[in-house]
Amino acid sequence: MRDKQVAPAIVGLMLVALFLAACSRAAGTGTTSSTTSNTTAAPARTTVYSWGVVGFGVPQAAKKAGLQFTAPKTMSGITGTVIEIATSNSDSYALTSTGAVWAWGADSQGEVGDGKQTDFVKAPVEVKFPAGVAIASLPNPMPFNTGMAIDTHGNVWGWGYNRHDELCVKTAGLLLPTKLPLSDVTLATGAGAHALFYSRGKVYACGLNTDGELGDGKTASVSVPTVVVGLPKGPVTALVSSWQGSGALMADGVYYDWGFDKTGQLGDGRTTNSLVPLQVPLPAPVAQVSQGGLSGANGQTLAILSSGSVWAWGNGEFGQLGTGTRKNALSPVKVAVPAGFTFTEVNAGGATSYAIDSTGHLWAWGQNNLGQVGNGGRRSKEPAPVPIDVALTQVSSTANNVAGFFKG
Repeated sequence: MRDKQVAPAIVGLMLVALFLAACSRAAGTGTTSSTTSNTTAAPARTTVYSWGVVGFGVPQAAKKAGLQFTAPKTMSGITGTVIEIATSNSDSYALTSTGAVWAWGADSQGEVGDGKQTDFVKAPVEVKFPAGVAIASLPNPMPFNTGMAIDTHGNVWGWGYNRHDELCVKTAGLLLPTKLPLSDVTLATGAGAHALFYSRGKVYACGLNTDGELGDGKTASVSVPTVVVGLPKGPVTALVSSWQGSGALMADGVYYDWGFDKTGQLGDGRTTNSLVPLQVPLPAPVAQVSQGGLSGANGQTLAILSSGSVWAWGNGEFGQLGTGTRKNALSPVKVAVPAGFTFTEVNAGGATSYAIDSTGHLWAWGQNNLGQVGNGGRRSKEPAPVPIDVALTQVSSTANNVAGFFKG
């Protein structure tokens, strides 16, 4: 049975009250610091959080292993200052300022990258790259049960599942990072059984291609880097992906997507898969974008425009579009951002969505059956943004797995 909708005015008052309470409880998190002429500012510190559940289809096993949380849980054991976070459906990854990567999660296919396969790695372990390799950035999200990283020389590394050659190599079950056959890579992403890479002005794809997610005009899977066709000339500033879906943001703020489209995931007003990129009609240039969805039963995209407004489209069954309803949207619709707040980052998980506001606090909405929203699992669905009692610098979610970090 669907929850009864409350009058909009009451919802607004409840959201403001919840947010003020969250801010009060978070007052000691150290989000600001002060200095005088006789003191030195305290060094930056980072705190990493995890919640939701790791793995796909094994929530009970994850819960039994101690890797399901209904509110942000502090993860300890990472050496160094975290500067970036990323997720796959099954695991979470943290990049430190020294170029090291730490991982934790299900590790069902060796995607923790430490040379072993250990069911449910609860404490972060360091990914074992070859000597001398320093990582510059983490693709976000990452393919099913798979890890990826881009090093300081533009080489991209992959490890884990790779049963559909999504890493552009034909070896499955990689327990250690393997250098992939691309160079000068500056962007990458992956989800489901495919991956995208940006190198020397072109977007390449590998892996499964059932619904056209590789963007090459075909539906045949490929194991070697294949160029995405139909994107305009000019720099790509972001790549995003979801289960059998892909997207690219151009430098001028125009956004293209392609692949699966059962419930309006492509935002073009139809429900027809596309084998090539389609431009999404939006009222202003896109500043930041994120795709979500973990199966054919869901999938949504969130975008912050240059105007500051937030838009969403795709599946809305669980309230993940943030409009206050549970209707699908075949074309972009405005997210109901609470009055007085500005969202500066958005992230789309499986059927749950997230945002960080200009004060650094987290909001979430959508499916909450496994604690993905992070509010203690008080309701199974949240159709509009609710404040979460944590301050974050970045949030990442894939499927039902969520991670974030705070830099103080």
